[in-house]
Amino acid sequence: MKSINPGVRYFHCNEMLRDTFYESPKWSAQSCERHSIFISQSSYPIKGFHIFLQALPEIIRRYPDVHVYTTGTSPIPKTLIQHIKQTSYRKYLTDIIRKNNLENYITFTGYLDEERMCERFRKSHVFILPSTIENSPNSLGEAMILGVPCISSDVGGVKNMMTHGTEGFTYPADEPYMIPYYVDKIFSDDELAGTFSRNEISHASRTHDREEIFATLMGIYREISGTH
Repeated sequence: MKSINPGVRYFHCNEMLRDTFYESPKWSAQSCERHSIFISQSSYPIKGFHIFLQALPEIIRRYPDVHVYTTGTSPIPKTLIQHIKQTSYRKYLTDIIRKNNLENYITFTGYLDEERMCERFRKSHVFILPSTIENSPNSLGEAMILGVPCISSDVGGVKNMMTHGTEGFTYPADEPYMIPYYVDKIFSDDELAGTFSRNEISHASRTHDREEIFATLMGIYREISGTH
């Protein structure tokens, strides 16, 4: 923006999350489904589910009982009509899943409303965000405020939301071979997962503080409108 308009004024305001995520009990290593992974979107290519699938065989090799949950419906067609209507991206996902025999390791949950989404986060051992493009991902904020251990590609504003090594793990978006390495670190070390969880909650509670966000937003409107 500065290169196009050197005099531009930038106003920063963080984002509020959905009510349930502020009110819900926090994540616990003792109550989660061990060796489970949650990915919040699978049908939108830039969210990178296909990239995660490339890393899944190595995770399975290390943890044969691993199970992945993601929203939406399975891309694998069960009828001729579904096969005909299959998009190119869903066909690509189907090819990866079948080639690597991943069908039994993935559950497509369908649509999840706010409460069920929150519950799925809390039940998971780790949340992974394998996106190729992001701004400030609300899914990461939701996972963090619940204290779910997180692994994310280093894209967009992720670095501003989560600090690598103290609140979770980040990896270069084009190096998915690092995902199994970080998954192993969290799966194998409850003390590390607990430290991440506490640090995440602290950071996300500041980032997504509703009263602070409201005050900031109103201040921006007043300044722009000249009513301050």
